[in-house]
Amino acid sequence: MKWDMSNRIEYKYKTQADFEFGQLSSVLEWCKSNCGERWGYFVLSPSGREAGSYEFWFADERDLINFILWNK
Repeated sequence: MKWDMSNRIEYKYKTQADFEFGQLSSVLEWCKSNCGERWGYFVLSPSGREAGSYEFWFADERDLINFILWNK
């Protein structure tokens, strides 16, 4: 999903998550398959030797809750 900061206001729900190097692509695939059309993410700090931090935004509260539960 292409992230557009100008649309950030449309995304009411957000969460932060950390992922090790190489994990982000599977996370994005999960989001594409399991979330509605209105979601996005922003890289707070990219992964490298340490896990990267990412902020995920969702327009639908159900998508946020599913993401949090899936990521536990």
